[in-house]
Amino acid sequence: MNPWIRILRPVNGLMGLLATWISALIGVGYALPQHVLPVLIASVSVFLVTSAGNILNDILDSETDMINHPNRPIPSGQIAKRSARIYAYFVFILPIALVIPYTLIGVYSPFILVIVIAAELLLISYETRTKNLGLSGNATVSVLVGLIFIYGGMAVGAVSPMILLFILASLSNFSREIIKDVEDIKGDIGRTTFPKVHGAHAASKVASGSMILAIVISPLPFLIGIFSYPYLVAVSIADIIFVMSIHNIVNDPERNEKLSKIAMILALAAFVIGGITANIVVPTTII
Repeated sequence: MNPWIRILRPVNGLMGLLATWISALIGVGYALPQHVLPVLIASVSVFLVTSAGNILNDILDSETDMINHPNRPIPSGQIAKRSARIYAYFVFILPIALVIPYTLIGVYSPFILVIVIAAELLLISYETRTKNLGLSGNATVSVLVGLIFIYGGMAVGAVSPMILLFILASLSNFSREIIKDVEDIKGDIGRTTFPKVHGAHAASKVASGSMILAIVISPLPFLIGIFSYPYLVAVSIADIIFVMSIHNIVNDPERNEKLSKIAMILALAAFVIGGITANIVVPTTII
């Protein structure tokens, strides 16, 4: 893959893009074709914000990546750090430029622009400060992942069905972030991660607790009537993979991190199925 694309880590951005469409589908159901342009712009902006954060991460972590991820574009010498900085500036500015015109002409609520700017500021603060503060850094990233669902709901004027999805996405990603820190514990330099301070065993307990809470909550969209039976079946499969991802974290964090990513993709698929088969067509909350 071209290094300029690889530095974006496009799989992460595409998951965010897909989550935006899923949240819009949940919000307006089969009326989604009437909202194609607003959702398209919103989903592309999510992809760009996510990608900008990934570039910044590669720039600031280039030294630790020499140990943890030597094949990434910067430590491998495929992209110069200076060039990556210019690239990051451009990708950070682009989503704001995309959203502003639609906010000014009234297609979007002003909250959309606020969320884009807030998300970028949180990403920058995470990369420059909070990721060195243990669990607060993990929580920042996880909240940003969950906000994608709120953001997608706002794009179509429907927010309340997204609150549970925000919680589920945040909890499951929080667990994955801790697992990633366990995976990188030997190579992390200058970072005060939870595993480095409290040990991999304590970190695995926190990661497992967060994931178990997400699994326990996962049937709620069905139980309160947001989704129907097909969602329950699909999310059960994702839950099984999530359980596998928290088994024996200490001894094989790399495998567990990959399993958690697979489970999150399956959870997104469950949300798609839930959105397609849901009876919700009219949003219950309008912004």
